[in-house]
Amino acid sequence: MQVRDENLIHNSALASLLLTTFVRAFEESSAHTERPDFLKLLLVLPIVWHQASCDEVRRRQFDTPLHAVLSERPQIKADFRERISAFAPVTGRALNLACAAKLLRTDARDEENLVFSINFARWPQGSKPTKAPPEMLQAIDRLAIWYARESTAQLYSRFLTN
Repeated sequence: MQVRDENLIHNSALASLLLTTFVRAFEESSAHTERPDFLKLLLVLPIVWHQASCDEVRRRQFDTPLHAVLSERPQIKADFRERISAFAPVTGRALNLACAAKLLRTDARDEENLVFSINFARWPQGSKPTKAPPEMLQAIDRLAIWYARESTAQLYSRFLTN
């Protein structure tokens, strides 16, 4: 008997494309001077895959600061620690998949916190996330800009403190 978990495969593939899109937008937002680390990437899916948070983020202007968004909509931070824990495994699988597909590459900033960067100039044929939910892509564009402006420590402080 063979057990198949197609949901695991589909979720990992979608997450891989979403995180690759985030890394690309993050690099562009920082004028290609910064790369997101693993800890920062752990903060993407808990917003993008949480419908209420995703909807709140995607409706915001690009130039609205993150602290203003979180102050006006504190529900984005609701149960955030639990969401990080819940989405950490799929984030790890998705990043492994993106690296295996040569969409992303890693560099060690230090031994414990990898930094991710885009491994292509143009999306490889058939890999551009054109069928990804548009609201998720819109939220990712905003998150990339906001996350590029703040350190990982600042982001964790914003999301995990009241």
